Amino acid sequence: MCLTAFSQVLETKNWCLSRCDLAGDERTNTELVHLQLENDSISKHLAKRKKIKVPLRVGIIQTDTIDVEIPELTIRKAISELNKSFSKTNLVFYLKRTDVIYSELKLEDLSEDLYRPYDAFSFKYDLPNTISIYIFDHRKEFCERTSTTISCGRTGGFSYILSDLTSNIIMSRFDISDIKILAHEMGHFWGLYHTFEESQYGRDDFNNDNCDQLGDRVCDTPPDPGPLYEIYVNYSDCELLNFKHNNGRDYKPLIENNMSYYKPCYMREYSFTPGQIEIVNAAATLPLRIKYLDFN
Repeated sequence: MCLTAFSQVLETKNWCLSRCDLAGDERTNTELVHLQLENDSISKHLAKRKKIKVPLRVGIIQTDTIDVEIPELTIRKAISELNKSFSKTNLVFYLKRTDVIYSELKLEDLSEDLYRPYDAFSFKYDLPNTISIYIFDHRKEFCERTSTTISCGRTGGFSYILSDLTSNIIMSRFDISDIKILAHEMGHFWGLYHTFEESQYGRDDFNNDNCDQLGDRVCDTPPDPGPLYEIYVNYSDCELLNFKHNNGRDYKPLIENNMSYYKPCYMREYSFTPGQIEIVNAAATLPLRIKYLDFN
């Protein structure tokens, strides 16, 4: 996904291309999570629960060779980092199996025609009650050049948000070792929206009385204007500066949040907020997600 502009060079973005309404059941399932959170006993219940194992199946997409093209160490390191990102949730991921899948599809192909190639691929290769991480290669260079401009962009991965339509997340070979992107897409799978979400529920308006109804519906993620305004971020201070909402309030998004679109802030580690962790844990108690858990 590349933005169009008249500037000479466009800065590279690692877009996850997660549309929050394409599967069709995300809104209904999100309502289920928030109704679950309203249960008075859920916090006490979750606090007493032990870690629950989540088996993963990794599918490596290749075209013409039987040799596995991604080292096992790379995959296991990625899952190790994923567990660090989710360490405060009730979930712990482990590698159950690795498959080689032969396909000519590249990552960019999946999002064409409103993601219909992705839906068809998922229908063909997903396994029952198993989360698959499909690792695709890119089909083209990341930068397109004309006589006057250079436009650059890269898709790191994507996932439907808390949908029962598919049982997977998509990652690129280029980004499988990226700590944030894998955690970001897995966050979508367990019900987390972007911190700058507005298409489903409207933009967060700084009102604490309805912060659980707008934006990403998580009250401890401050309003986020989105990646178009990254130019206002001072990465030395890890803070967005001098950009205000229409009501005059300063935007102070969490630059280091796993569900944001900002670059790494080396002063702080990427993380989920307690509110986001509650969403993940609540989603894990619902039938559409509990089927992926290993209680043995």
